[in-house]
This record gives sequence, structure tokens and C-alpha cells, in this order.
Amino acid sequence: MLPNSIEFYLFLSMLLVALAVIKNYQTLILLMGSAAFIVTSQFAILPQMLVILITYYGGYFVKKFPEKKRILLALIVFGVLTQLALFKYLPGMLLPLGISYYSFMALGYVIDVYRGKLQPTTSLIEYVLFVSFFPVITSGPIIRARDFFAQIKDPLKITSENFQQGLTLITIGLIMKLVIADNLALYVDPIFANPMNFQSRKIILATLAFGVQLYFDFGGYSNIALGTARVLGFKFPMNFNNPYFAMNPQDFWHRWNISLSCWLRDYLYIPLGGNRKGEGRTYINLMITMLACGLWHGATWNFLLWGGYHGVLLSLHRLIRLPDNRILSLAGILVTQYLIFFGWLVFKVSNINNLEYCLSKFLIPTGFTYVDLAVGSTIIAVLLLLRTKIANNNWMSHIGSFRPIYWFLYLLIAINLIYWASPVKVTKFIYSGF
Repeated sequence: MLPNSIEFYLFLSMLLVALAVIKNYQTLILLMGSAAFIVTSQFAILPQMLVILITYYGGYFVKKFPEKKRILLALIVFGVLTQLALFKYLPGMLLPLGISYYSFMALGYVIDVYRGKLQPTTSLIEYVLFVSFFPVITSGPIIRARDFFAQIKDPLKITSENFQQGLTLITIGLIMKLVIADNLALYVDPIFANPMNFQSRKIILATLAFGVQLYFDFGGYSNIALGTARVLGFKFPMNFNNPYFAMNPQDFWHRWNISLSCWLRDYLYIPLGGNRKGEGRTYINLMITMLACGLWHGATWNFLLWGGYHGVLLSLHRLIRLPDNRILSLAGILVTQYLIFFGWLVFKVSNINNLEYCLSKFLIPTGFTYVDLAVGSTIIAVLLLLRTKIANNNWMSHIGSFRPIYWFLYLLIAINLIYWASPVKVTKFIYSGF
């Protein structure tokens, strides 16, 4: 049951009715709804149950025995990461959907308890719901336990404001996925299926198209997930903030998959020492963090290489300090995006021979016409001129705050766009494989 299928929204409608009618058992209803979603989506239950048992009781014992909390935390982290490695990276094992997301969410809970930032929950039902919350379980965002438990304590309010804002996020997410990402896939997939059949121009255009496809696919899912949660009465931070307007590699990771980059910062980079132990140690910590980010995406060598590549970019950005002026800022945007899209080739192509071929064609462009250059330059110029307005404007929230008559008009346009401009075939979200 994918969030881009009709079945998902029939399921959500029935759940909303149940929550509105049976107000005294909302947590239990949400848990039953999440369980139904997991079963109908053919999730593997065993790894999730292992994570729940290890971290729920682990958090309790960490709090109860503070003198032994370090060794207890080490055992919990080892247990969760071991099951994650077995199910995700062992050849021949079936990858359970959402395992990377709920494993990191559960680890964040235990670490927050260890640090004294969160009291362990006494409700097993609430904890199971947190780790299996259906809007985010498949592909995130990675929500924090303190944000979730703070909101589940109060009765859920299915208000007109939440409904309008949530449905706005959902429809924008569907447009991003179905209208933009899936149509781009029709161009991208045949080229990368056998890239050696194509020359430089096609490889470069397919790489640019893949970077846009990946953003709209994953960003679309994140908007649908956050919109679904908002309709149910939950409000969580956005997971993307116009990443392709980033001015440097660090700014990119402040804007791309924010929940994962913040998790890695708070639970890996800072505990390793962050930037507090000298320049050399800082670069090592950046590399370890980004290599872990690559491994989080998958066990294939290209993901590890992609993570290391971003570790190098972040280290170089920290090493090379340029004066702050408008010209260098604009140049920084162009250079950053060139490097980001170059990295997407490594992310996309796992075959070593194909990757070598694609990288060579990307680095030495050939076959472009004057029309290509004129169109490309115009697009870049317009985006740079509009950067401030686009990058710093929360336009999705503005649409969700329209007066009802204008919002219904938006909704009508959005539904027609989704219906008429989407490919017939329903496809999985790219990040559901991670």
C-alpha cells in the first residue's frame, strides 16, 4: 500500500473517521491502523519487533541503572546495528521496508534517555506506535521521540487547519512524485540501464534529470508523510528546504534530507568530537560521519564512495574559506550544484565500468549545441535571480493558508494535474529501498 496509491487514501479516510468517532482510544486506533498498514504492505515484522524490544526495555534499564548505563547503551547500540546489518547488508536476505528509519528512530530514543534529555516512556503502546507510525515508517523522515511523545500525550485534534495544511502537503507531494519524478524516470531509466550506448550530452542531461527526479521523488514522499501526519494532528519539521539552491556543501546538507543529516550530526558527529578537538580530528569526524551516511543507504561500494565523496567536499569547504561577497556566493551556488550532481552519478551507477564511462562523459562535455547552451544559461540565470525568493519562501505553508474558496480552487487544479499528467504505472518511491 504505497502513499501514491488510491488504497492508501481510502485507508487514511477510514482511519480519520475512526479517530473522530472513538475519541477515547485514539492511541490504540492509531496503533491498530499502523499495524494494518504494515501487514497490508507486507513488512517483515521480526526485525521491527526486535528493535522495539531491545530499545524499549533498553531505555528502561538505562534509566534504572545509571551506574551501568554506558555498557547498557553499548549493548543496545550493538544489538540494533547488528540486526540492521544482518537484514540490510547480508547477501540473500530480504530487505525489510523502513528498517533504516525505525532503527535510527529507536536508537535516537535510547541515546536521548542516556543523555537525560528524555524520560523513558512507561507506555509500551505509545512506544510501539512511535516505532511503527505508518506515515513515516517506509521512507522517513526520521522523527525524534521527544517530538512524537510530546504530541501523543494530548488528544489529537483533526481540525480544519490541520486538514487543509496536511492535504496541501499531500497534493504537492503527489505532484512532485507522480507528475515530475515519474515522468523524468521515463527519460532517465533507459539511459542508465545501458549508459555505454549514449554519448556525453545524453549522459549529462540524464544525470541532471536524475538529480531532479531524486529530489522530487524523495521530497514528494516526505511531503506526503508530513502531510498525512498533519491531517492526523501531528506537526513535524520539514525534511527538505530547496537543496539545489545551496551555496556550499555544508549548506546542502542543511537542506537535503534534514532529518537524517541532523541525526548523524547529533548522534555520531558530535559524540565523535565534532569540531572541538582540532582541525585534523574534525576532518576525520566528517569522513566517518559521511561514510556512515553512505552505508546507511546501502552496502554496495558506490554508496560508500558517495558518502566518502561528500566527506571530502565538506572537509574542503571547511579548509577553503572564501571572502563573503555576492559574486563569490553566486559562483558558490553553481560550483556546489555541479559537485552535487557529479556525486549523483556515483549514487546512481553501481557498475564500475558503467560509472567510469559516465564520469568521463560528464567531466568532458561534448555534443552540445548553441541552443542547448542558450537554454541552459537562461535557466541558470533565472534561478539565480529568483534564488532568494524561492529558497527563503515557505510557499507550501502559504498555499495551505489560502482562504477556503481559493484553496478549493488550488485543490481542484492539483487533482486534475495529478490525474492527467501522471504516468499510468504506479512506481515505488526511490528511498523505500533504503
